[in-house]
Amino acid sequence: MHDALTIYFNGEKNAGLFIAVIGAAIVAAALVLFRARADFRSFALTLGILALVEIAIGVGLYVKTDPQAGRLRAQLDSNPARFYTDEGARMARVQRNFVLIEYVEVALIVVTAIVAIARKSNATLTGVALGLLINAALLLAFDLLAERRGAVYLAAIEQGVPRPNPAA
Repeated sequence: MHDALTIYFNGEKNAGLFIAVIGAAIVAAALVLFRARADFRSFALTLGILALVEIAIGVGLYVKTDPQAGRLRAQLDSNPARFYTDEGARMARVQRNFVLIEYVEVALIVVTAIVAIARKSNATLTGVALGLLINAALLLAFDLLAERRGAVYLAAIEQGVPRPNPAA
């Protein structure tokens, strides 16, 4: 179980770093777009603001991961039954939440694509819609990969759950 825990949380830490770096690149792109043309400004502002949120998410995930993994390793060593119960319940909740979040992201992608096409004569509205669309697509990819990583970890937890001995 230690290996599964380490692999999962290393993936979380790397994902945090990845989304923060992508966010920083988007901020740089937004700055270039903002200066390029006035009709790109709403797009650039939307991209930049949401990229700052992605940076915050990524840095937060990166910073909290090692301490969280350390606490869970200590709990696994000292009280395995509690680890399996608590961490199994937490990860099941995390996995359910991913599904809901992904549906919201898909809906946002569809709605913003429709708005961008239907209102393309309005540069401000189209810019906001396209900025939201790009960020929603990025977060959808991020969340789908995180959900897959979480499913492997949850399966390892479920396989390692101590079972009562029926012969006892």
